[in-house]
Amino acid sequence: MVNYFGFEHIGSIAIIVLALLGVMSIFSWSFMFYKWFQLSSVGKKNSVFFSKFIESKDKGSLTSFAQINESYAAHMYLLNKDSYASAATFMEMVNKKLEGSFPWLASVGATSPFIGLFGTVWGIINAFSSIGTAQSVSISTVAPGISEALITTAAGIFVAVPAVIGYNILHSQLSSLMEELSGFLEAMSHEKI
Repeated sequence: MVNYFGFEHIGSIAIIVLALLGVMSIFSWSFMFYKWFQLSSVGKKNSVFFSKFIESKDKGSLTSFAQINESYAAHMYLLNKDSYASAATFMEMVNKKLEGSFPWLASVGATSPFIGLFGTVWGIINAFSSIGTAQSVSISTVAPGISEALITTAAGIFVAVPAVIGYNILHSQLSSLMEELSGFLEAMSHEKI
């Protein structure tokens, strides 16, 4: 049976490169799904409190609602009743907590093409080595090295593109969420709560 992807001739270095890229891909997809659900959950909980905050005429019932609501906005509201500085510090802590591991995702997006490129260079070296060993230039001589090079190149791109897109989408979602909290904190600072 003919293997159209060239895996039957792949060398040990290319296998290591592909395994490393596989681990990076699993990490990035896991992180992206986790962050998507985390940020969506935080946004929904905050929206519930913001709606109650806008609609509420009675600050006592709003405080009672804030005590049972699990959103960051509700917690900031309660902290702001005592001290603006406490609420601002809490918001910074939330930002650091939600932003955690984003540099790792950016690193996956930035480095995986270069790891794939290392596999590419190694495959080309193998192709030239095969030419030297066989003392002839034919497609059957260079094909294994070239296919190895192309497979690792494609794998590097396959890992990088989703990581970069995921980073941009999720970081934008985080920025929007933090701007919302910052605006809420600013609004609370202008009125007596």
